[in-house]
Amino acid sequence: AFLFAGGSKNSIGQPFLSKKVRIVLSVMIAALGTVLGCIRQVPTGNTGVVVTFGHVEDYTLDSGIHFVAPWRSVVNMDNRTQIYTSELSCFSSDIQEVTVTYSVNYRISKDNAQTIYRTMGAGYLQTVMDPKIQEAVKGVTAKYNAEKLVEQRGTLSAQIEEVLTESLTPYNIE
Repeated sequence: AFLFAGGSKNSIGQPFLSKKVRIVLSVMIAALGTVLGCIRQVPTGNTGVVVTFGHVEDYTLDSGIHFVAPWRSVVNMDNRTQIYTSELSCFSSDIQEVTVTYSVNYRISKDNAQTIYRTMGAGYLQTVMDPKIQEAVKGVTAKYNAEKLVEQRGTLSAQIEEVLTESLTPYNIE
Protein backbone atom coordinates (compact mmCIF):
# COMPACT_ATOMS: atom_id res chain seq x y z
CA ALA A 1 0.00 0.00 0.00
CA PHE A 2 2.86 2.39 0.72
CA LEU A 3 4.24 1.92 -2.82
CA PHE A 4 1.03 3.24 -4.34
CA ALA A 5 0.89 6.13 -1.92
CA GLY A 6 4.43 7.14 -2.84
CA GLY A 7 5.63 6.81 0.73
CA SER A 8 8.78 4.82 0.00
CA LYS A 9 11.68 6.59 -1.73
CA ASN A 10 14.98 5.50 -3.22
CA SER A 11 18.41 6.77 -2.08
CA ILE A 12 18.10 10.08 -3.95
CA GLY A 13 14.64 10.93 -2.59
CA GLN A 14 12.62 9.91 -5.65
CA PRO A 15 9.54 7.60 -5.28
CA PHE A 16 10.20 3.98 -6.33
CA LEU A 17 7.28 4.08 -8.76
CA SER A 18 6.41 7.01 -10.93
CA LYS A 19 2.87 8.37 -11.03
CA LYS A 20 2.25 6.82 -14.47
CA VAL A 21 3.37 3.39 -13.32
CA ARG A 22 1.13 3.60 -10.27
CA ILE A 23 -1.87 4.54 -12.46
CA VAL A 24 -1.16 1.69 -14.88
CA LEU A 25 -0.82 -0.78 -11.99
CA SER A 26 -4.08 0.46 -10.44
CA VAL A 27 -5.92 0.09 -13.76
CA MET A 28 -4.47 -3.42 -14.25
CA ILE A 29 -5.54 -4.49 -10.75
CA ALA A 30 -9.05 -3.08 -11.29
CA ALA A 31 -9.30 -4.87 -14.66
CA LEU A 32 -8.11 -8.14 -13.12
CA GLY A 33 -10.68 -7.79 -10.32
CA THR A 34 -13.44 -7.19 -12.87
CA VAL A 35 -12.44 -10.21 -14.96
CA LEU A 36 -12.21 -12.46 -11.90
CA GLY A 37 -15.61 -11.16 -10.75
CA CYS A 38 -17.15 -12.42 -14.00
CA ILE A 39 -16.18 -16.03 -13.40
CA ARG A 40 -18.98 -18.19 -12.01
CA GLN A 41 -18.90 -21.84 -10.99
CA VAL A 42 -21.89 -24.17 -11.28
CA PRO A 43 -21.29 -27.24 -9.07
CA THR A 44 -21.71 -30.79 -10.36
CA GLY A 45 -25.34 -31.90 -10.23
CA ASN A 46 -26.63 -28.34 -10.54
CA THR A 47 -27.94 -26.16 -13.32
CA GLY A 48 -27.06 -22.47 -13.35
CA VAL A 49 -30.02 -20.16 -13.92
CA VAL A 50 -28.86 -16.82 -15.33
CA VAL A 51 -30.58 -13.70 -13.94
CA THR A 52 -30.12 -10.20 -15.39
CA PHE A 53 -31.42 -7.39 -13.17
CA GLY A 54 -34.15 -9.68 -11.79
CA HIS A 55 -35.11 -11.09 -15.22
CA VAL A 56 -34.60 -14.85 -15.62
CA GLU A 57 -32.93 -15.60 -18.94
CA ASP A 58 -34.21 -18.36 -21.26
CA TYR A 59 -31.01 -20.41 -21.06
CA THR A 60 -29.12 -22.24 -18.35
CA LEU A 61 -25.51 -23.12 -17.62
CA ASP A 62 -24.26 -26.68 -17.16
CA SER A 63 -21.92 -27.59 -14.33
CA GLY A 64 -18.44 -26.12 -14.67
CA ILE A 65 -16.81 -22.71 -14.80
CA HIS A 66 -18.40 -19.97 -16.91
CA PHE A 67 -17.62 -16.38 -17.84
CA VAL A 68 -20.71 -14.27 -17.13
CA ALA A 69 -21.18 -10.54 -17.59
CA PRO A 70 -20.78 -8.69 -14.27
CA TRP A 71 -24.39 -7.43 -14.29
CA ARG A 72 -25.71 -11.00 -14.40
CA SER A 73 -25.97 -13.41 -11.50
CA VAL A 74 -26.19 -17.19 -11.52
CA VAL A 75 -28.54 -19.13 -9.23
CA ASN A 76 -27.61 -22.79 -8.74
CA MET A 77 -30.57 -25.19 -8.92
CA ASP A 78 -29.91 -28.74 -7.70
CA ASN A 79 -31.12 -31.22 -10.31
CA ARG A 80 -29.96 -34.40 -8.60
CA THR A 81 -32.45 -36.88 -7.19
CA GLN A 82 -33.43 -35.73 -3.71
CA ILE A 83 -35.59 -37.24 -1.01
CA TYR A 84 -38.37 -35.54 0.93
CA THR A 85 -39.69 -37.32 4.03
CA SER A 86 -42.55 -36.21 6.23
CA GLU A 87 -45.37 -37.38 8.47
CA LEU A 88 -48.99 -36.58 7.80
CA SER A 89 -52.20 -37.22 9.71
CA CYS A 90 -55.11 -38.19 7.49
CA PHE A 91 -58.31 -40.22 7.59
CA SER A 92 -59.17 -43.60 6.12
CA SER A 93 -62.50 -44.32 4.43
CA ASP A 94 -63.88 -45.62 7.75
CA ILE A 95 -62.99 -42.30 9.45
CA GLN A 96 -60.00 -43.70 11.34
CA GLU A 97 -57.17 -41.22 11.90
CA VAL A 98 -53.96 -42.57 10.44
CA THR A 99 -50.45 -41.17 10.59
CA VAL A 100 -48.61 -41.77 7.34
CA THR A 101 -44.85 -41.43 7.08
CA TYR A 102 -43.86 -41.04 3.47
CA SER A 103 -40.74 -40.44 1.44
CA VAL A 104 -40.75 -39.01 -2.05
CA ASN A 105 -37.77 -39.13 -4.40
CA TYR A 106 -37.86 -36.21 -6.80
CA ARG A 107 -35.74 -34.08 -9.07
CA ILE A 108 -36.28 -31.03 -11.19
CA SER A 109 -36.07 -31.13 -14.96
CA LYS A 110 -32.58 -29.96 -15.90
CA ASP A 111 -33.82 -28.53 -19.20
CA ASN A 112 -36.47 -26.39 -17.47
CA ALA A 113 -34.61 -25.17 -14.39
CA GLN A 114 -35.04 -21.55 -15.50
CA THR A 115 -38.82 -22.05 -15.84
CA ILE A 116 -38.99 -23.53 -12.34
CA TYR A 117 -36.99 -20.63 -10.92
CA ARG A 118 -39.04 -18.05 -12.87
CA THR A 119 -42.45 -19.43 -11.85
CA MET A 120 -41.85 -20.87 -8.36
CA GLY A 121 -38.44 -19.72 -7.19
CA ALA A 122 -35.89 -21.78 -5.34
CA GLY A 123 -38.52 -22.70 -2.70
CA TYR A 124 -40.56 -24.91 -5.06
CA LEU A 125 -40.56 -27.71 -2.45
CA GLN A 126 -42.63 -25.65 0.00
CA THR A 127 -44.74 -23.73 -2.51
CA VAL A 128 -45.74 -26.52 -4.90
CA MET A 129 -44.48 -29.96 -3.92
CA ASP A 130 -45.51 -30.14 -0.27
CA PRO A 131 -49.17 -29.20 -0.93
CA LYS A 132 -49.37 -31.58 -3.92
CA ILE A 133 -47.84 -34.43 -1.91
CA GLN A 134 -50.23 -33.88 1.00
CA GLU A 135 -53.20 -33.74 -1.38
CA ALA A 136 -52.14 -37.00 -3.08
CA VAL A 137 -51.50 -38.87 0.19
CA LYS A 138 -54.76 -37.72 1.79
CA GLY A 139 -56.79 -38.39 -1.35
CA VAL A 140 -55.52 -41.92 -1.91
CA THR A 141 -55.56 -42.83 1.80
CA ALA A 142 -59.23 -41.79 2.06
CA LYS A 143 -60.14 -44.52 -0.46
CA TYR A 144 -59.07 -47.34 1.89
CA ASN A 145 -60.28 -48.43 5.29
CA ALA A 146 -57.70 -48.66 8.07
CA GLU A 147 -57.23 -52.43 7.73
CA LYS A 148 -56.65 -52.26 3.97
CA LEU A 149 -54.12 -49.45 4.38
CA VAL A 150 -51.80 -51.87 6.16
CA GLU A 151 -52.50 -54.82 3.85
CA GLN A 152 -52.18 -52.95 0.57
CA ARG A 153 -49.28 -50.60 1.18
CA GLY A 154 -47.73 -51.42 -2.19
CA THR A 155 -50.91 -50.57 -4.08
CA LEU A 156 -51.34 -47.42 -2.00
CA SER A 157 -47.78 -46.34 -2.79
CA ALA A 158 -48.23 -46.96 -6.54
CA GLN A 159 -51.46 -44.94 -6.61
CA ILE A 160 -49.88 -42.03 -4.73
CA GLU A 161 -46.93 -42.09 -7.13
CA GLU A 162 -49.30 -42.03 -10.11
CA VAL A 163 -51.24 -39.06 -8.72
CA LEU A 164 -48.02 -37.20 -7.87
CA THR A 165 -46.49 -37.81 -11.28
CA GLU A 166 -49.59 -36.43 -12.95
CA SER A 167 -49.81 -33.37 -10.69
CA LEU A 168 -46.08 -32.45 -10.63
CA THR A 169 -45.23 -33.00 -14.32
CA PRO A 170 -46.71 -29.62 -15.40
CA TYR A 171 -44.29 -28.00 -12.92
CA ASN A 172 -41.26 -29.79 -14.48
CA ILE A 173 -40.72 -31.86 -11.35
CA GLU A 174 -40.16 -35.59 -11.75
